Amino acid sequence: MKKYLALLFFSFISLLVKSQTFTLNITKGYGSGTYQKGDTIQIWSFADKNRLTFNQWQGSATPYMLEENEWLTRISVPVNDTVSNINAIASFKILKSTVKSGHQEILLPGMDDGLYIPTLKKIVYQIPKNPKGIIFCFHNTDESVDEFETDFEKRSFFKAGANQNYIMIATEANEAAFGKKDSKWQIKNSLTDNENNNIDIHTIKMLRDTIINRYNLPYNIPSFSVGVSNGANFGDLCAAALNFNASAHLIGNGLHDIYKNRSDATAVIFIESINAKDESGNPNSALNNHKILLSREIESKFLWHTRTPLYSQRFFRTSNLPVSKEVSDSIVRRLQRDRALLDIKNQLLLNNNSELPEKIFDHLGLSEKLIVDCKNQIKIMNAENQFNSHYNYRILNFFNIQVNISPRDSTLKKEIGNGTFKNTTNNSFFLNMDKHTSISVLSSSGKLVYQVKGISEINMNPFPKGVYYIKKNNSGKTTVEIVVKEK
Repeated sequence: MKKYLALLFFSFISLLVKSQTFTLNITKGYGSGTYQKGDTIQIWSFADKNRLTFNQWQGSATPYMLEENEWLTRISVPVNDTVSNINAIASFKILKSTVKSGHQEILLPGMDDGLYIPTLKKIVYQIPKNPKGIIFCFHNTDESVDEFETDFEKRSFFKAGANQNYIMIATEANEAAFGKKDSKWQIKNSLTDNENNNIDIHTIKMLRDTIINRYNLPYNIPSFSVGVSNGANFGDLCAAALNFNASAHLIGNGLHDIYKNRSDATAVIFIESINAKDESGNPNSALNNHKILLSREIESKFLWHTRTPLYSQRFFRTSNLPVSKEVSDSIVRRLQRDRALLDIKNQLLLNNNSELPEKIFDHLGLSEKLIVDCKNQIKIMNAENQFNSHYNYRILNFFNIQVNISPRDSTLKKEIGNGTFKNTTNNSFFLNMDKHTSISVLSSSGKLVYQVKGISEINMNPFPKGVYYIKKNNSGKTTVEIVVKEK
């Protein structure tokens, strides 16, 4: 009898343990295994090399993804969920047939020692067949436009934007074009700089006009900027001065006067590295600027870039010169060998790259350029000041929301249906939708006040009475309804 009871007891325990775990299978990526429910699991897609670009995750694991369609995302299965097996499949697109890419030189405004000198400037581009907007990308100090062709992370963002039908454009700062030491974007007075008194803003204006004329685009085509550090500060300034729809600010304090005092300040998404040590990239300064925009009822979003785990093929994400699987694995093993470098989550414990083992890249046959690329990947994992592609989807989603966001815009007016909901009896209403549908609630002035995905009930209780526009997007098809909240 005791043996029978013991058998029942251990069978019960076995079933209980099994019910608290789940199996995750990853196709075209990394992170397969058996995990505890309630834990947060990191997964990665294969590196999107050459003309391939990461498109989306598919499979039964997608409802559990915390960052949705980022190539690097987290999965969390709730403790009380009954699922035992889930799968995630990374899908990719080949851009060759739908996107024209390359570089060329275009005659644009220039200035050298105070003299106005039109000069040929290099332009790197990706042009999709049916563009819905233009994204201008700005390099950092001491960098060049070439980074958007040779740096894996910047190129990944470039391809992601083209995949979502944005024209992707990068050019060089005026200082870079004339061989100046720092190659910075010009910022003279963040309160008053415009196309008439700032040569770099003037150049972007002329380049935008050239693209519009060359591809027969509408003059009011939505336009955006993305920059890193000095390029991020300039991108926010340029977006304000040229009336862009929004900007993405990666690493950098920002320019206080833009966010606080400029009447033309526009929407900004800030992405700041939590392990930043550089004074010019103080993430708390950027966080304060984000709060200032919100206080002015200007749309803004703030995301912390935090440390991420080491995984076996992280160092595949290098420039056009490939790193082999064997070399990537060897670097990972060398890092893992010194347990003082990693925590129990396989995350780096470095303050910065100066604390790396001295000979970690020795005898691997790596060029100087590839060693720099590998060190940059370590900076990204360690959440230091380095451009990364972990936020491609969230940046582009932020931009997508800003496209046609104002109800006064003629495009949005065409989308708005005739139906009006009057919330006279309660503060909730329901929409027909599935888990892939996203909902944006806009105020009558066009300000985004609420956003959700996959939830059919919209609770209007926190909102003051007034008119709201409910924008529903499902697989690229957008509809808009008007809601009047009377109480």
